[in-house]
Amino acid sequence: MSSTKERVFVTAATGNIGTGIVRSLVKQGIDTTAYVRDEQKSKDLFKKELTTGHLKLVIGSFSSIDVFTKAIKGHTRLFLLYAVHDSKPWSMSQIKESFGRIAFEQGVRQIVDLSSAFVSSYGKKGIIGYAHTAAEEKLWTLADENPEQRSLVVLRPGAFMTNHFMADVHQIKHKNKIVACAPPSSTSTWIDTKDIADCAAVVLSESVEKHDRNVYELGADKLTNEQRAAVFSKVLGKSIKYEQQSMKDFYQTCTSHSMPHSLVYNFAMIASKDICGNATPEIALIIGRPLRTLEDWLKENAKAFQ
Repeated sequence: MSSTKERVFVTAATGNIGTGIVRSLVKQGIDTTAYVRDEQKSKDLFKKELTTGHLKLVIGSFSSIDVFTKAIKGHTRLFLLYAVHDSKPWSMSQIKESFGRIAFEQGVRQIVDLSSAFVSSYGKKGIIGYAHTAAEEKLWTLADENPEQRSLVVLRPGAFMTNHFMADVHQIKHKNKIVACAPPSSTSTWIDTKDIADCAAVVLSESVEKHDRNVYELGADKLTNEQRAAVFSKVLGKSIKYEQQSMKDFYQTCTSHSMPHSLVYNFAMIASKDICGNATPEIALIIGRPLRTLEDWLKENAKAFQ
């Protein structure tokens, strides 16, 4: 920590990653502001943290520029997370550039940006890679306008273990199988959102200089689809098989559930390619413990799949 009184501003503070960051910072006694949409949900979620005097809630959104501009004053750090919206693939870079510029101009010294391993593996190839790469480029430009006073750290996680709640949970619960269009031997590198949150919290609480200009890729468990099914079998105590569906069936199924073409095509494009080429055990040097495996995560969330 620097000698300056640190105040950290966390966007998307009620999501899995944001919640973990807020709780970690408050536990350390660091003054933290959670930028949230739903006031009552936030009060319920952070009931304990709000009693410490180290947490403040600000109600706003990424369209509330005036609210953010006023609220960010006096803060030294910003955690910036904005989700991909396919209907406006350019919106992420515009929003992050706008919020990043305001933050730096209001005296924020460090921005920790949640990006994606798609940037490393694919660049602007595919809608997810395009959105994150374009956003990163604008943030790097902002930081380099005044490099002595502006620090940027980028986190690039692989596939979230929590994605299993969206894509696989119903098939596993009711049909004892995982279904996707990738071959059984194709690999994916998975990361627990707790590890992402812990990494971000460390960067936001240690000296700005220590982590300045670093890009941290995050991947914990590199598994083939068959190995992933085996993990589910072991933890759930029943046989879970992996089933490969045709690319056409995958596309029709996803688009029939209102998933936009560009996202479905993006996922089809990477079906047999890993977005985070290798696991990153070196992140343990930052968070002070080994990264959590898919088995670790599933043991905590097994009830959702039974």
